[in-house]
Order: sequence, then C-alpha cells, then structure tokens
Amino acid sequence: MNEHSTQNSMKYLSFTLKEQPYGINVDNIVQIIAIPEITPIPQTPHYIKGVINRSGRITPVMDLRLRLTLPEREYDDRTSIIVVKVPIQNSVVTIGMIVDNVLEVLDIKDEFIEELPTLSTSIDNHYIEGMAKIKGKVITLLDSGRILSRKELNEMHHLQNEKKA
Repeated sequence: MNEHSTQNSMKYLSFTLKEQPYGINVDNIVQIIAIPEITPIPQTPHYIKGVINRSGRITPVMDLRLRLTLPEREYDDRTSIIVVKVPIQNSVVTIGMIVDNVLEVLDIKDEFIEELPTLSTSIDNHYIEGMAKIKGKVITLLDSGRILSRKELNEMHHLQNEKKA
C-alpha cells in the first residue's frame, strides 16, 4: 500500500442557510434539536434569540442567518438548532445555532478543502474554516469557535453559569 494513499479527512454536518450549503465539524456538535420555546434576553445582539432549557441546562441560542448578515426568515418544521460546544478559558460554553435545514454528515478529505480566497480586507470572515468542493457544490465550512468573538463567548459563558436551571 502506498503511504500517500491514506487521506486525512474530517466529518462535517452539512446544513443550509438561504439555500446555500454550510458545514461544521461534528466533533464540536453536542446535539441537533427542533426549535423549542426560546426565552428572549434583553440587551443582547439582534442575532442572539435568547436561551433554551435543554434538560435543565440553559443554552444561549443565536440565529446563524442573522450572525452571518443574511436576511431573517420565519422558522418552519425544517428549521433546527445545532448545539455546539466551544472551549473558552478552562471551561466549555454550549451555544445553539439556528439553521434553515440540517442535511447530512459528510466525510470531507483535506484535499477537497481550500482556504477562502482573499476578497477584501474589510470583510469579516475569520469564522470561515475553508471551502469544500463536494458533489459539484461548494460548501462553506464554519469554525464554531470563531462565529462569536471572545467577548461574546465570555458573555455566553457567564449567562450559562448565572442561569443554571
């Protein structure tokens, strides 16, 4: 067997936002749930929809469309929340990300992932891990640890610890 024949690959959960495919590393996913009742929290950014109670755990929820400056839309029966864990300091914060539609888990080889081309220095795209070409489509791979800033993650961590159910 040729030593170069084994390719490194990662598993990504694919989902859509505004009919465009995105992916997030499955290692960071805690669970995928239907949209439950969301309790709003005053004085949070517009993309933070509030918190949900996940079996006694308070979890902040953001609308990923709004975070990525895409147009808002009404939630339907295909809308889901992907709950991810993000390491912060000596702890972990869990955050729910509302997406239009969860698709499938993809095994993406490193050779199919490319860095995002530099288009403009004014565009904030630090949360994009790369672009993958799969089945004739380009999938934007997101880094769940960079979708929110360190300051926002600290606020979410504080919120979770303050409001434990």
